[in-house]
Amino acid sequence: MGLLLVLGAIYAVLSSAYRFVVENLAAVVAVCTVSCLVLLLGYLSSKAKKRDEIAPGRLDVQPTPPPLVEPRTADPERIAPAYRRGRAPARWVPPGESVTVQGITIAAGRFYFGEALFFEGQEIDGYVVNPNLSARTSRPDVAGESMPYWPTYAELTPAARRAFLDWMSSSRRDDSYGIGHVFVFFYGLEHRLFVDRDIASAPDCIAEVERLLARRVDSESFQGYGKRFVDIARCAAGMPLAVPQPSAERSHSTEMDMPVRLHLGRRLAQSSTILSEDALLWVLALPDTYLRTAAVRCFDEFVALWHLRFRSTFPEGLNVTTSGNIDLWYEAASRAFRVRVDGPHQAYLDVAKATTSPEPLRRLVQECTDELDGFSRLLGRQPEARNSVQASLLLPPDLLSDVGFDALRAFEGRLSEVMGGQSRASTKMGIVLRAADFDLPENGKVPSGLADQLGQVLDRLDIAIEPDRRFGGAVPQPDDQIFLFKAPGGGPVDPERQAYRAMKAQVEVAVLAAAADDDSSSDEMSRVIAGIRDGRDLSAIERARLIAFAVTIFNNPPKLSRVMKRLAERSDAEREAIADAAVAVVGGDHNVRPDEVRFLEKLHKALGLPKERVYSELHKSVPRTDEPVSLSVERREAGVPIPKERPVAAPIPAAAPSPLVVLAPVPAPDGVVAPAPVAGIQIDAARLARTQRETDAVAELLANIFEENTTPAPVETPVASAANEVSFEGLDGPHTEPRRASRASRDRSREPNSISGRAR
Repeated sequence: MGLLLVLGAIYAVLSSAYRFVVENLAAVVAVCTVSCLVLLLGYLSSKAKKRDEIAPGRLDVQPTPPPLVEPRTADPERIAPAYRRGRAPARWVPPGESVTVQGITIAAGRFYFGEALFFEGQEIDGYVVNPNLSARTSRPDVAGESMPYWPTYAELTPAARRAFLDWMSSSRRDDSYGIGHVFVFFYGLEHRLFVDRDIASAPDCIAEVERLLARRVDSESFQGYGKRFVDIARCAAGMPLAVPQPSAERSHSTEMDMPVRLHLGRRLAQSSTILSEDALLWVLALPDTYLRTAAVRCFDEFVALWHLRFRSTFPEGLNVTTSGNIDLWYEAASRAFRVRVDGPHQAYLDVAKATTSPEPLRRLVQECTDELDGFSRLLGRQPEARNSVQASLLLPPDLLSDVGFDALRAFEGRLSEVMGGQSRASTKMGIVLRAADFDLPENGKVPSGLADQLGQVLDRLDIAIEPDRRFGGAVPQPDDQIFLFKAPGGGPVDPERQAYRAMKAQVEVAVLAAAADDDSSSDEMSRVIAGIRDGRDLSAIERARLIAFAVTIFNNPPKLSRVMKRLAERSDAEREAIADAAVAVVGGDHNVRPDEVRFLEKLHKALGLPKERVYSELHKSVPRTDEPVSLSVERREAGVPIPKERPVAAPIPAAAPSPLVVLAPVPAPDGVVAPAPVAGIQIDAARLARTQRETDAVAELLANIFEENTTPAPVETPVASAANEVSFEGLDGPHTEPRRASRASRDRSREPNSISGRAR
C-alpha cells in the first residue's frame, strides 16, 4: 500500500513538471543557454590562470638577435603555434657547456635552453628545453611511443621529456632511443644555422648531423631531412660540396638534389654545353625521372651505354639555357620557419630553371634501358652469370668493345691457344664449347640454339666457324670437325644468294662423289677447292666459307639422302653444274671405279638427267693414256685404197667403268692386200649382265633413300651482305695448302682431345 502511494506521488510530480515545461518552454531554453555560457567562461579562465602559474620567475638570459633573413611574404600563414607574449627568450648552449635540467646534466650542449624563441612575431617552444616543464617519471619513454609525428618539447609527456634529457646526457650516442628524440634535437640545429645565421657554428652543426646520419640509418625520413640540411648548410657557409656521382637510388624529394644543382651551375657558368657525364647527372636528378628494373639491376652497364649513346646522339654536347640563378630556400623539418639562404651559390645558373627541355635525355634513358632488358632478365634468373660468355651476347657489341668483358677476353685467349696463334685451324666442336664454358645438355647433343650462341660469340671476336647453322650449315656435335678462320664480324654471308647456294650444293655433291669409293684423296680435295675458286660471282668471304665447309665435310660427308632430297629444288642450269662438279672430281682420277660410276648414275637420276650423260661426260673428263705412240713420220703412197671397216664386237676390259665402243677393220675386197686384222666390236655377255645387276641395285638403293623421312630442321638465318675482301691466309694460294689442311684434319680427327688440324 505504501509503495503505491510513493509511485502515485512521483507520477503527480512528473506530470506537474511536464506541464510546467510545456507551458514555459521559451523561458526554460533561455535559462539553460545562459548557464552553459557561464560554465564555459569559467573553464577557460581557469586554464589561463594555470598557464600563468607555470613560470613564477624570469630567467636571466640574453635576447635572441633578430634573424638575418628576409621576411617571408609568399606564405603569410604561420605554421608554428602562437603563444602569449611576455615569455623569457631562450639562449643557445654551445658545445662543452654543462647545463642541469630536472636533475640531469647535459654536457654536450648544442641546444636552446629557456622558455621560447621568437621569430617574425611568433613564439617557438618546440625545440627549446624548458627547465620548468616536468620530466618526473618512473618509466621514461625511451622508444618515443607517446611522441607525435612532429614532436615538440613543450607538448611532450613527462616520460618522453625524461627520455629526451637522458639521451642528451649520453652525448646523443645511445641509438636505442626513438627517432622522435633525434628530431627534437635536430630542429634546434636548423634554427641556429638558418634563423640565427650563426655561420661560425656551421662546421660543428654539419659534423654533428653527419654523425647522426651515420648512426641512425634506420630512419629514411631523418636521412632525407639530414642530408638536405648538410647540403644547404654547406652552401650557406660557402663550404664545397662533394662532386655528385650517378646513382640508381632515387630520392623521394620533389626538388632536384642540391649537389647536382650546384655542380651543374658551376659547369654552366663556364660553358652552356654539357657533355654526357653532366647530362646523366641532370636527367637522374629530375624528380619525375624513374629508372626501370633493367637500369637499376645493371646500373654500371647502363652508365657505360649512356655515354656511348649520348656521344652518338649529341656529338657536340647538349646546349642548356636557364631562366635564372640558384635561389635557395630552407624549409625547416619542424615546420616552424621557411627562410632564404644566401651564399656563393647565388652566382651560378640554376639547371632547375632550365628552359631547354630534358625530354630527349629521358628518351635516351628509356632506349638504353631497353637495350639492357635481355641482360637484366638473365641476371634475374642467374645472378652468377653476370660475367659469362653467354651474358656477353645480351650486351650491345659496341658496349663490349668500349668497356671490355672479362669472360669474353678469357675465351678469346683460350681460343687463340686452340688455333695455335694462327689465322685458321681445324678442331672439334666440343673443344671450342669447353673453351667458351658452355654447358652441354645431359644428352650430350648440341642444340641449335647453343650452336647459334657460339656463332654469335665468335662473330664478336671476328672469327668465322664452319659449319654454321645460321648460314645454312648443319649443327656440329661435340665430336664433329669444325673449321675456324679469322674474318671481320664472323664472315657473314647470305645463304640464300643464288651463286653461293648453287656452289654449296656443288661442293656437297662433289665431296659425296669423292667419298663414293670410300677412299677420298687429297687430289680429290684439291679438285673440289679448285672448283670453288673457279666459281663465278662469289665474294672472297663466300669462297673462304665454301672452302672451310669443304674441309669440314671431306672426312665426314653429309647424309646422302639429305643432299639428294634438296637437289630437286634446283634449276636446270644448277643441276647440270652440280652433275659436272661431281664428274670432275671422279673423272680427274686416272682410275674410275664402279662405285663412283654407280654414284654418278644415282646422282643423275636424282637430278632428272639422262644416265647416258654419265658416260659421255666421263669420257670427256678421264685423261686418255692409251693413245698410240707415233714411231715415224707418215708416208702416203698412191694406188693403195683405204680398206672399208665393219663393226665387230671387242672384249671390254674388266676394269673399264662402262662399255666402250671402238671400231675394227673388216676384210679387204678381192685383189687388195689387206693389213693385219685388228679386234672389232665384241659384246661381253657376262659383263653386260653384271652391269645390269648393279644398275638394278642402284635403283633399289635410290628408292630406299627417297623413302627416308629425315626432313632437316628449318633454318632461320639473317640475310647479310658479305665483305668484298677478307683475310683468309693460304686458302687463295696453291692447292698444296688446302691439301695439307685436309690431310692434317684427317690425321688429327682421330684425336678426341686435341686440335684436329692446325694450320701452319
